[in-house]
Amino acid sequence: MVTLKRFGPEQKEFNSSDLDELRYFLRREVGPQKFEIRCRTKPFSTTMQFRQLNDLRLSYTWFAPAMVISAIPSEPYYSLYFRLSGSSEYRVPGRVFVTSPSCGAFWPGMHPVQVRTNENWHVFGTRFSTAAIELELSRLLERHIVSPIDFDPMVNFDHGAGRIVKRMLVQLYEQAGQYKNSGHGMRQLERSLVTLVLEGLRHNYSKFVNGPERSIAPWQVRTVEEFILENADQPLFLGDLAVIGGVTGRSLQYTFRRHRGCSPMEFLRRIRIERVRNELAHATPDTTVTSAAMRWGFLHLSRFAAEFRARFNENPSETLSRSQGR
Repeated sequence: MVTLKRFGPEQKEFNSSDLDELRYFLRREVGPQKFEIRCRTKPFSTTMQFRQLNDLRLSYTWFAPAMVISAIPSEPYYSLYFRLSGSSEYRVPGRVFVTSPSCGAFWPGMHPVQVRTNENWHVFGTRFSTAAIELELSRLLERHIVSPIDFDPMVNFDHGAGRIVKRMLVQLYEQAGQYKNSGHGMRQLERSLVTLVLEGLRHNYSKFVNGPERSIAPWQVRTVEEFILENADQPLFLGDLAVIGGVTGRSLQYTFRRHRGCSPMEFLRRIRIERVRNELAHATPDTTVTSAAMRWGFLHLSRFAAEFRARFNENPSETLSRSQGR
């Protein structure tokens, strides 16, 4: 569950019952936006929280009354919004859609946006540094970016890259109060999210990022990797992983070797042997090498022992003995 009220000691927080005060505050913080109250059955009240990371700015916003929020950007900006409950209507040129926990909104580039909220509206917003996202796109394309990135404003969080993006966003907000800005874990998570958004979500450079020579996009490789990490204790085969990635087994094999230096099944085997080592390193009195190895699918114990020794430079029995204090 995302922590709604605390980003840690480095957050900014704004509480007000004055609409003019809100307008003044946001003009300084995020640029010009227009706020109107749709329905006055509830008095105006708002809570906003902000946390600046390295390349991202996290925010949480709550309004008591139903509102209309309008923005016409004067320069490119990129903000991705998700929610845990409720809905709101987003309008961009030529398109109207309703957000929900399954559907997010990306305020894309230079388009004007209008949001019509309900009462007790809340939303989590992640604003990407324009410089960081354009620099990463330049790196992916190996050339300079001439035009602003134009993201599809509607993001499906139920499948594909959107599902992983939502999971990473929730993780980012959960950890925001646990790490300082310079923390390696948060920095790595930020960079991974920027890359995933560019590789997995639709925008005007997508066909160049995931060019016609690619039979499988990088985010699909990540989807398979995440599935393996979550299900390494289950019997998995190449066909299962290909279904998860939405590609053929042959394409998955080729792309995994190209980007990860190993096949999907070799990656699975590496994860499993790491899980065995972790189990041996935190053993209970009943733990044995055989039980741990077989629990993670290693039925040929001599081959397992040889792989373990090559990987960790010691026998599995030595890891277990040290853990059990023998």
